[in-house]
Order: sequence, then C-alpha cells, then structure tokens
Amino acid sequence: MKLLVVDDDRDLVELLDYALRREGYDVVRAYDGETAIDAVTREKPDLVVLDINLPKLTGFVVLERIRHVDDHVAVLLLSARQDESDVLRGLQLGADDYITKPFRPKELVARVKAILRRSVRARGRPAPAVYRTGDLVLDEATHLVTAADVPVHLSPTEFKLLRHFMANPGRVLTQEEILEGVWGYDADVGGDLVKLNVSRLRRKLTQDGKSREVIQTVPGVGYLFRGAEGGVTREEARPKTGV
Repeated sequence: MKLLVVDDDRDLVELLDYALRREGYDVVRAYDGETAIDAVTREKPDLVVLDINLPKLTGFVVLERIRHVDDHVAVLLLSARQDESDVLRGLQLGADDYITKPFRPKELVARVKAILRRSVRARGRPAPAVYRTGDLVLDEATHLVTAADVPVHLSPTEFKLLRHFMANPGRVLTQEEILEGVWGYDADVGGDLVKLNVSRLRRKLTQDGKSREVIQTVPGVGYLFRGAEGGVTREEARPKTGV
C-alpha cells in the first residue's frame, strides 16, 4: 500500500518514512499543502498522514480538497495542538483519526495499520444494506443518511459510527468494542475518539429541532442504540443504476 506523509518538519518526515518503509509501505513525501494536493492526485495513496500546520495551505484546507476529489482515501491528522475544537474540525471534515505531537513512531504505525485494516475489511463486507428506525434511514449503497427525508451530512467516520450502532441495536457497546468495530483498534488507543464522534453524531441527528435520543450513554460501560419505537429494520439496498 502507498502512503503520503505531509509535514514541513523534514526530520519528522524522514523518521516516519523510515518507520513506515520498515513495515513494507511505499512512502511518498510532501512538505507543504500545495504539494500534498498534487501528490494525492498524482500518486493516489491509500492513506495520507497529514499535519495541520502546513505552509501555503493548512492541513484543514488540504483535507477539504482531498474529500472533494476522493471520499475513500484514509487520512490521519497530525497536530501539535491540544485544542479540542481543532480535533473536532478535522473529524468533521472527514479525517479518519488524529494523533497529537509528540508521539512515538510505533504509535503512529499502529494507527496506520488499524485504519488500513479497517479499509480492507470494509471492502470485504456483504452486500450493502438500508437500516431504518423511525424517520432515520441509513443507506450503505448511496452513503446517505436522512432524517424525516432531509439529508444529514455526516463525515465518513460519523457515518461508520452510526452504521455500527444501527447494526447493533439494543446492545450495550463498550468503548473498546466501538473502537475495534469502527476504527479497527484492538485496544483503547483512541483517546476521546468515541466520545467526540458520538457527541457530534447526536447533535447532527437533532439539527431539524426534532429530538432523536437514539444513542444513550450507559455510565461506566459504553453506549446503547435503542432506535425509535419498533426497533431497527435492515433490508438489502437497491443496486445503483448508471445513466
């Protein structure tokens, strides 16, 4: 698999290049935002390791442009900031995960492996399905979520999280189970990923002013997706048709 590492710290890029190549990955380098966008178009990487603080174009701008042209390439954000708002913004724009500096190269390699493992597993899933509960509908084939027939704009990670909840209704899921099911982690190495994404997902499901308290917190345990009255139904999605 091919990885693109983007950071203006050349020593860090050199270190990550070495650590990732040792794991058998093909690594491409970029040191600013403009070069990063060109590299994504030219090299078509499977995953981008992307620093937020870049010259010319910020990592947020690069991430937005990546998502405009490719909704499938995985993105791992690097940030020296501890501000939760930066993390939330990155996740909202479609980042798959984030890691704050300083970090150990082994930790970054573990996260890269987890993200790529999840991507491979997703490609081997059964036929796409449509999940329904009340007026909430998630369609795996079109990657569309609607509430009362109004589109709900979710990031790729938020979509995966909602899909995981709707596929496991009425069951308490621990943070570890959610991390493994959505992010592909074998252990709790995701920090506040679950908490942050659940919080964002809840807000987006109530943007039309209608209360949809379908995701409940079970203190000290995890989260429970109850769904609306009548539970959650699953049916095979209709295949897409071309024009």
